[in-house]
Amino acid sequence: MKFSLFPAEVKFFDYFEDASANLVDGAVALQDIFDAFECVEKKVALIDELEHRGDLIVHEVMHLLPKTLITPIDANDIHRLVSALDDALDAVHGVAQRLLIYRVTEVTEPACRLAHLITEGARELDAAVRAMHDKRQYEDIRAHIVQINTLENTGDRVLEESLTKLVAARGDILQFIIWKEICEMLEDATDRIEDAGDVIEEVMVANA
Repeated sequence: MKFSLFPAEVKFFDYFEDASANLVDGAVALQDIFDAFECVEKKVALIDELEHRGDLIVHEVMHLLPKTLITPIDANDIHRLVSALDDALDAVHGVAQRLLIYRVTEVTEPACRLAHLITEGARELDAAVRAMHDKRQYEDIRAHIVQINTLENTGDRVLEESLTKLVAARGDILQFIIWKEICEMLEDATDRIEDAGDVIEEVMVANA
C-alpha cells in the first residue's frame, strides 16, 4: 500500500499537478516558437489559453482554501506553491507576448537555448510535484530540485554569454534592446521555476 506523507485532503495535490502540467505545456509551446519560428501568433494564442487556465487553477485553489477544514499541508504553503507555479507560467507567457509586441522576425541562438532550459526545468518541476504524495520519494524530489538549480545556473551563463555577444556585435540599438530584454525574461522564467522548486523543498522538509 502506498504510504502517504499527507494523509488528509488530497485534492490540493491534484491542483498542483494540474498547474505543473500546465506549466510544462506552456514551456513546450514557447520552445516550439523558438525552434520553428512560424505561425507565431497562433502559437502565442495557445500560450495565452494556458496562462488563462493557470489563473483559473489558482482561483479555484484560493476559493477552496477557506472552505477546507483540514489541508494536507499548511494553507500558506498551498498558496505559495500554486502561486509559484503560476508565476513561472506568467514568465513564459510574458516572453511569448514580447515576441509579438516587438514584431520579432527571427530568433537568436542563445534565446533558443534558454527556451530549452525552461522546458527542461518545467519537466523536472512537474516530476517533483507528482512525487509529493509519497514520503518514500523524498530523495527523488530532492534530485529533481537539484537538477532545476543546475538548469537555472546554466541559464545564468547563457544569459551572460548572450549579453556579451550583443555588446560585442555593436549592431542596431533597437535590436540590442529587444534581445537584451527577451533573453533576460527567458532567464527570469528559469528563476521562477527554481523558486517553485524551493517552495517544494521547504514543504517537504517541514513535513518529513
